[in-house]
Amino acid sequence: MHRRALLAATGTCLAGLAGCGADGSTETSTSTPTSTSTQTTTTPPPTSTPPEQRYRPQLLDVGLVSTWAEAGDLSENRVEQIRRGRPAVIAFRYRMRIPQGTVNLKEGIDIIADDELVMRRNNEVDRTVDTAGLHTWETGITIETADWPTGQVTASVAIGELQLHRTSDPMATTFEVTE
Repeated sequence: MHRRALLAATGTCLAGLAGCGADGSTETSTSTPTSTSTQTTTTPPPTSTPPEQRYRPQLLDVGLVSTWAEAGDLSENRVEQIRRGRPAVIAFRYRMRIPQGTVNLKEGIDIIADDELVMRRNNEVDRTVDTAGLHTWETGITIETADWPTGQVTASVAIGELQLHRTSDPMATTFEVTE
């Protein structure tokens, strides 16, 4: 019974305060009740990276360079053409999340001219890290060009992770091979 008395007293107090303005006057209005629709929005649950994509390599940049010796040379030494017979250096930067230790990778380059595969070059490399996380590498691969045709040539690069069998999306660069 005490609960009913408490609810009745609370209702009376709130009803008395409901119409009070800042100056102590009470404003009354007569209105017709209208129905309003309430839209509810639902936020989808956050999505996380699927396990099969978590440790997938990701190419960030690819280019033909005059020379490559260290990280940063991809940006510093980028060129747009090469003479046939001179070594071509294809440089690329990629990143990958590594849980720990060593990961075995295959760095692959396809050289394409006129929609035909001119050559394929693969390089297996072990990358070792001290801490788990997202790590970035830049490297360059030198390729002989004596048998390449002149004209527009495309170098398409992909990185494969050999333990979990994850492969990056390919990234390409196009350049001119001159006589």
